Amino acid sequence: MPYKVRENLLIGNISDAAEILRQGSEQITHILSVLSSASVSFFTEWRNDIMIPAQEIRKVYFGGNGSEGNVTAESSTSLSHQKLLYSLEYAGKDLKFVRMAVALRDMESENLLDYLEVCLDFIEEGRKKGCVLVHCFAGVSRSAAMVTAYLMRSEQLSYKDAIESLSQSCDSICPNDGFVDQLKMFEEMGFKVNHASSIYKRFHLKKLGPVPYHIRLSTYLYSLRPSKIFFL
Repeated sequence: MPYKVRENLLIGNISDAAEILRQGSEQITHILSVLSSASVSFFTEWRNDIMIPAQEIRKVYFGGNGSEGNVTAESSTSLSHQKLLYSLEYAGKDLKFVRMAVALRDMESENLLDYLEVCLDFIEEGRKKGCVLVHCFAGVSRSAAMVTAYLMRSEQLSYKDAIESLSQSCDSICPNDGFVDQLKMFEEMGFKVNHASSIYKRFHLKKLGPVPYHIRLSTYLYSLRPSKIFFL
């Protein structure tokens, strides 16, 4: 069963999400899935007796490119070489849920920062229009990192205060050390992902590794900037 964090905000695991998507919910309207795959078929890969209907709204890729509805073979080939920022779809029973999915593994080396703002915007809009469930696989690390970041931004809380507040609602949460470091960077940047900040630049340089000599550093490091988006 999901845990209530704030009014119209719940945190849970993949079992919670699957149950809600299959059976419906009188309360939940929006679902943020943070799994190793953004595809709704991940639920079937997890348990082959589960089939979740879905209708794509749009996919957005790093660099600002996106697709809506049916994608042509030509555009699909072009987009396949880009990294997915998020997918948005109607999903679940009667396609009544708005589901955002980001592909993020529970590994210390994963880049959480570049997904934060789109996910936090989705949570914010979802709470205004209904109720949001944020889930990952176990409901321990990835979903906890997202919800902690949301509390930090929406309530201007330090990482320490936000994680302690979330722990009062769900005592099993434990973001991995890499996510914790990035949440502390998020706090240092003023609860936003500031691409011009030296904090972000050092982080991105560390993630990307040595830059090929023939590629300009500024282009190589900082061209992938999520654009402002709007949600249903």
